[in-house]
This record gives sequence, structure tokens and C-alpha cells, in this order.
Amino acid sequence: MERRILEHYFIASPKVLGVKTNLPSFKWSFGMHTPPSTAEEYDACALRIRLDVVPDSEFGQNGLLPKNAQVGKYHYFRAVPGQDSIIYERPFLFSSQLLLQVSGLLSGEPHIRANRSYHRYVSHRFMNLHSVSYIVTDITALALLRKGFAALHCSAFKVGDRTVVVFAPPNTGKTLTTMTACMDHGADFLAEDLAISDGVMLYPVPWTSTFRYYSKVETSLGARLGNALTKLVPIVELLPVGKRKPVTHYIDSTKIAPPSRITDVVVLERGDEQVVRCSPQDALGKLANLNRFEFWYHKSPLITAYEYFNPDLDVAGAAQTEKRLLLKIAENARQVLVVRALDPSRFASLTLDALG
Repeated sequence: MERRILEHYFIASPKVLGVKTNLPSFKWSFGMHTPPSTAEEYDACALRIRLDVVPDSEFGQNGLLPKNAQVGKYHYFRAVPGQDSIIYERPFLFSSQLLLQVSGLLSGEPHIRANRSYHRYVSHRFMNLHSVSYIVTDITALALLRKGFAALHCSAFKVGDRTVVVFAPPNTGKTLTTMTACMDHGADFLAEDLAISDGVMLYPVPWTSTFRYYSKVETSLGARLGNALTKLVPIVELLPVGKRKPVTHYIDSTKIAPPSRITDVVVLERGDEQVVRCSPQDALGKLANLNRFEFWYHKSPLITAYEYFNPDLDVAGAAQTEKRLLLKIAENARQVLVVRALDPSRFASLTLDALG
């Protein structure tokens, strides 16, 4: 009797990005605490990602490439040139294998299949081995661009009629700034680490979770001790210590704003306290750089190999689309500001004062 596969749905951004998977929970860059959703909400998304983790025996059924096909090789990747699919196959422990198949990048309907060994044992980026969650993130960033959206490494909040998108180098204070604006100044929440935009609208991605790094936001004893220990022993930051909480632990769910038209762009920088205006072209250089740090689609081994066998994937063209969308965000904003402070807790007040 055929085994029935249970399907679970997770919506990272309503009507924009959803995941269908046989995993009862799935944690990735676009959602560490995404609540379960429905097939109807998934079907309404512009980009739908499918992810299945299956046993080795099941993976082999229609998973590997046909024996008689003209198969090309690219390190551990194999593909039929021009076929919208690629296989990663690598020997592992005790004659087992790491198996991964990705298809549908050209059609716009990405499907990722991995065997249990790959999903269980490949948990980080190591040389050309990337975890399933990293691979899905890379594919999502590329697939969004092919549909006219850009993933943004930013935080964002809404106050009055102003929708403020906050960019900053990592660990500068963009999450702290948005959470302070929401928790202390009554702003509505849109994002704390990632969001999506078509160049005009900001689509919230509310279920990420980097709050534990900020004692002002995460005030629990465990978080305070963890942050203190990290300062003494930095390697602790790399360990999965403590349980991350969703944004609804800190603010009411009614304070999560719907998609909103971007009005202001803010770039945070450490330095002597000041607020200065920035031209769209200068802003583009900063935004593109910060996005490149977060999204690896242009240097992903899998996507690189995929494009070799399917040149129409055009990763360079996607990167140009990303720059156009970032420039459009900066040009359409009422103002682009660079906000500098030595104390990151000052960023929120300086930003809100600058908005008037």
C-alpha cells in the first residue's frame, strides 16, 4: 500500500512566499517560528516552494536521472543539459549516500527533495555542502528575483503613514531599532531581519528570530546569561543554546502591519551621532552590499552548477534585477537617511526624530 505523505504549509509572507513540506516544522532564514497555514493560503502565494525529505529507497523512485540520458557532471552534481533539474549525489558513512535533487528553477516552481541523511547530517555551509535550509534560502532569493521581487536584509516598522525600512551592517542594531520603535514608541512591526519588496511595497516577513542577541528586547534571565557568556566565550554564539521566541512573544499580533508602501529608507552606521541625507545612488551601493552579505544565490554551488546546465537561469541577470529594485526603493522613498551613533540604543530615537 502506498504511504500517504502528510503535507504541511508555512507562509513566510502572505500572498508572496510559502513553503509546502512533509516536515512538521521547518526552520530557515525566512521563518524560525512560522505558524502552520493552509493549502489555500499557500496556493495564493506568488512563489511556492516545495520541500520533501524522504528515505533513500523512496528517493530513488523517480528521483535519480535516467540511465540512458546524456548526463553531465559538475563535481558532485549531475544533470541532463537543458533539463530543469539537478542531482547531488555523494558517498557518506557505511556505504550510505547524501542525496539531493532540485528541480523547477526555470519553471518558477522550485521543488527540493533530500534523503534523510542529507537533511540530518548536513546542517551548515561547508565547502560545497550546504544544508537544506540554506539551499532553500538561496533558491528563494533567486526565484523571487525572477518573479520581480527582491528579498531584503533589513528590519522595518510603520509609524503613522510612514513605512520605514532599516538597513545596517550585521550586529549594528537594525533589529534593536525596529523593536525599540515598536515596544517603546507604538510603531507597528513589519520585519526584524528579512523582508520582501517589489521596489514600491514592503511585504512583511515577521517570523524570523534574532531577538535573543539584544538584552533590551529579550529580558529573560537565560538570555541575559547567554549574552554575557557569549561576550566572555565568543564561540558560544555558534551553539544552539536556548529556545528562540517569535515576535508575538514581544509585541501583540495585532501590531504586525500588512504590506505597506515604503516611504523612508534608513541606513544605520556606528560613529559620532548625526543624521545625514543620502542620494539614491550612494544608497544603492550600501543596500546592494548588505544584501550580498545575506543572500548567497550568486555564489551557491548548487545554483552555479544548475546554471551551467541551464544557461537561461541567468544568475547575473537576476543580480541586475536586484540592483534595479534596490535603486527603485531608494528613488521612490521620501528620504534616504544615514543615521550614525556610537550607542545602538540611540538609533530608534534619532530615526523617529528625523521623521518628524
